Amino acid sequence: MKNYRNLILIGILTVFMISCSENKKKTQQDEKNTTIKTETKEKLKSFKMEFDKTKISKYTIEDSEIGGAKTIIGKMSDYTTKELKELPSSKRLTLSIVVPYNISKENLENTLKSIVAKKTVEDNNIDEVVIFAYDDKNDIGNGYTFGKLLWAPNGKTGMMTPEIVLNNNRNSYEFKIIIKEKVGNIKKVDLPTKRELEIYNEIMSEKYWDMQEEESEPIIMKKFKISKKELNDIWLKVAAHKL
Repeated sequence: MKNYRNLILIGILTVFMISCSENKKKTQQDEKNTTIKTETKEKLKSFKMEFDKTKISKYTIEDSEIGGAKTIIGKMSDYTTKELKELPSSKRLTLSIVVPYNISKENLENTLKSIVAKKTVEDNNIDEVVIFAYDDKNDIGNGYTFGKLLWAPNGKTGMMTPEIVLNNNRNSYEFKIIIKEKVGNIKKVDLPTKRELEIYNEIMSEKYWDMQEEESEPIIMKKFKISKKELNDIWLKVAAHKL
């Protein structure tokens, strides 16, 4: 009986010690998180959106998408399932916009920055912004034809951390903007006409993907009453414009 009681006592002590250890670990982690948040808040600086408000073009937002990802640092295998579940997720806004064909490089850059400024004021929990710029909404989903902006830590993807997300820390944020060389150099006479765009979109339609050119071209030529030379010339003109 004595040995039985000793075993029970040892069991109770073991459970108590494990419980204390887990509570201590949790308390230490909570204190660490609180310290990180407090220290970070003291150092935070708001990201300064510098752009020329007099050089903003008109634009339309044709597509908007909110996404997110866990803020994993290093390898996923370094985390337990519980740790992965508890990691904060970043909030990423992806926009596709259409701008005038004759927009200048300077105006496009300022327009893109102004959109980031507006969207992050509306929702300061947005951690990353990507904007694709086009002059034709039919090109959306196929790369970008005019320009691209990324607003993120160090102007790069994959740099997000839990601390950045939890504290909205924008200290390391930068713009990375790519604008096509043709922007600002497009003349109205070089623009594809509405009919040329219609023919081009017909040529590129998915309904012809399983056909050879010898099969699809006669159908398109008949539909639009054009010759093979006209068909090829239109395709080349519009394709060059979309590069």
